[in-house]
Amino acid sequence: MPTNLFDLIRNLFTGGNKIPNTNIERKTFTPFNLEAYIARQQQEALEKVPTLERMFGTDFPAFFYRHRMKYPLSDELLYQLDLLGPEAVSLDNPHWKDKHPFNFPGPFYTGITDTCGSGESEAPYNTLFDPEGKEYVFRQPQNYVELICLINAGVVEIYDGYSCNGNNHWTYSACRQWWSIRGDLINSLNSPEFREKNGGREQRYIDYLNTTAENDLRKYCYFLENYSYPKNEKVALPPL
Repeated sequence: MPTNLFDLIRNLFTGGNKIPNTNIERKTFTPFNLEAYIARQQQEALEKVPTLERMFGTDFPAFFYRHRMKYPLSDELLYQLDLLGPEAVSLDNPHWKDKHPFNFPGPFYTGITDTCGSGESEAPYNTLFDPEGKEYVFRQPQNYVELICLINAGVVEIYDGYSCNGNNHWTYSACRQWWSIRGDLINSLNSPEFREKNGGREQRYIDYLNTTAENDLRKYCYFLENYSYPKNEKVALPPL
C-alpha cells in the first residue's frame, strides 16, 4: 500500500500496487482525435452562419472586402462570436514588419507565431506550418465558416501573432511582386521539410496557387485599387 500522495499518484501512472476501496475516481483518458475536433469546430461555426447572414448578407466577399474597410472585424461580428475582449483586439496588432513571407495577400496574415500546431486544428483550410512549425495564412477566408475558424486560430495563438489589418499594408505593386515568386514558394512547399511538418496538407496551398489563387489575388488587387470588391466576373481585373 502507498504511504503518501506521491506514491499513490506514481502507482496510478505506472501500474504499481492496486488499491482497493479508495475514494479516487479513475477516469479513462482517450487520445486527442484531431479529425473529430476539426469536425466539431466546423459544425459550431456553421451553426452561427444563419445569424451572420441575416446581419451582414449572404454575399461573403462583399462583407469581407467592404468599401475602404481596413479592419474587417466589426464590433457586431465580434459580439456575435463572443469575442469582444482582449483576444479580438489582439487581431489588430501590428505584425507587418515580421510578416511571414508565405502569407497569401489579404486582410489576415501572421507575424511571429508559436509552434504549438493549433492552426491546423482551428483553421485547417486556411493555415499551414513552415518547417519550424510557425503558422501562416495560405488562403484568405472564402466564407463565414472559414472566417470564424481563422479568428479562432488567432485567438488561441499564444504569441498573438495573427493580424487582420493587411489592407493597411498591401498594395497592388506589392501583390504583383509577391505573385512573381510563387514558383519559389511552390518549390519550398514541395520540400521534404514542409511535407513532414504539414503531413500532406501543404498540397492544398500548391493546388490553390496552381488554380484559383491568381483570380482571387487579381480581385483583391481590384479592391485595393478601387476600394470595392468586383461584383461579378465581367469586371476587368488588373493583371499580375
